[in-house]
Formats: sequence, C-alpha cells, structure tokens
Amino acid sequence: METEPILAHATVQAYRVLCEFCSALLVESPSEELIDQLIDQRSLLLEEPFASVAPDASSALYGVLERVDAQGKDDFVTEVKRDYTYLFYMVGASRTSPFESVYRTDDRTMFGPTTLQVRESYHAWGVEVPQLGNKPDDHIGYEFAFLTHVLGCAADALAAEDDGAADEVGRDVRAVGETDAEKEAFRASDAVRSFLSDHLLVFAPTYFANMKTRAHEPFYRAVADISLSTLLSLAQALGAKPTDEIDEAAYRLAE
Repeated sequence: METEPILAHATVQAYRVLCEFCSALLVESPSEELIDQLIDQRSLLLEEPFASVAPDASSALYGVLERVDAQGKDDFVTEVKRDYTYLFYMVGASRTSPFESVYRTDDRTMFGPTTLQVRESYHAWGVEVPQLGNKPDDHIGYEFAFLTHVLGCAADALAAEDDGAADEVGRDVRAVGETDAEKEAFRASDAVRSFLSDHLLVFAPTYFANMKTRAHEPFYRAVADISLSTLLSLAQALGAKPTDEIDEAAYRLAE
C-alpha cells in the first residue's frame, strides 16, 4: 500500500519559517520591536523561501519596509496598528473576522464546533493557546502557529535521521521509511495535511481575499498574499485538499 510522501528536511524548514512569519503578523498587533526587526531584516523577503512561494507579495512588502526605513517609522507604526485593529477587532465594520467558526456556522458564531475541533488538534500535539478562553482557539494566527509547531516536530524528526537518508540526492519528496524518526516525521506531516484539509483550506482563501480587500495599508495586503500563498503552496506539496466548503458568495466581500 502506498503511503503519503514526507517532504525533505530543508523543505519542511522553509514552510516552518513561512508559517512562523505569518503567525507573528496575524496573531496580534505587531509591536514596535517586531516592526524594527522586519525593517532591519527586510532583505530576507527577497530570498528563499519567500522568493519562491510568494515573490510578488514579498517584493511588495520589501518595498514598503524600504520606504519606511528611508522616511521614518513613527507614522508607519501607527498606521499598521490602526489597520490591525480595524481588520482583527472592528470586524463589525471590516467584516474580516479572523475566527474559523464564523465562516463554518450558519449563524456566524464564535466558539462554534470547529473551535473545539481545532483545540483537540492542538492538544494532540501539546499545544495550548495563550490565556485559554479569552480568544478562540481557531483564530487564524493561532492556526498558523500550530502549523509552525508541527512542522518543527517534523523537521526535528528528519534531522535525527542520518544525513544520507534524510536528504536523498536530487529528491524533494521521499516515501516514509521504517525508523522511529521517519515514522514521527510522517505522523507530523499527516497532521499538517489533515489540519490544512479540515480547517485552513476551507475558509482561509475567502478570509485572506477579504482581508486584502479591506486592508487600508499595503503592509497587510502583502501579509494576506504571503499567508495565502504559503497555505496553497504547502497544501500542494503535501497533497492536501479541502474536505468541506463554505458558501463563498455569502462571505466574499466586493472589492
């Protein structure tokens, strides 16, 4: 019987970096320290994995940060924080709720059934959201953080393998082996694939399209594009497909 593939160690690490980047900018309003870090390290946006997965959006974000570095960041920090508040908290006005359950329930409720399903997925990997109960587990930023964690587990398992077995020459994907480390890497890869299929791929394309439409600043328009490109690229690499669908017409906002 054929098994699903395991991505090579370098590929898993690349997607982990992308998911961590997206989570940091989605889970909470970026601090001035984080913005300073983005400005100082903006050249990384022109390198891998950003250059392959989301070249246009990454280049656009690089341009934004380049201009900020030249012109000063004070107004920029205020504008980004204001845009985050509008997109993630003023959802009655922006209509860009970051919670999966809003898109997966008929009455668009928070803390719906998918919230508990997501929590169960987290717990299976020892993950618990900060201040449990204050913010639903199915916040888009937390879901990216979960992918980051499980991809990190897969990367650690692959790193434990012999270099020759873990990095077969000329191959990006290989079949699961018999060692404990490879079995753990397969378990982690399967968890990522399932989580994408059961959750993020169902609602995130509509969510990020709306976020891009409603964002006032080019910063969060670029973040939306990078985030969606990351999900779609990872899904393609793992063979993940949505297991459910939402009424996109009911949720998609006009541009």
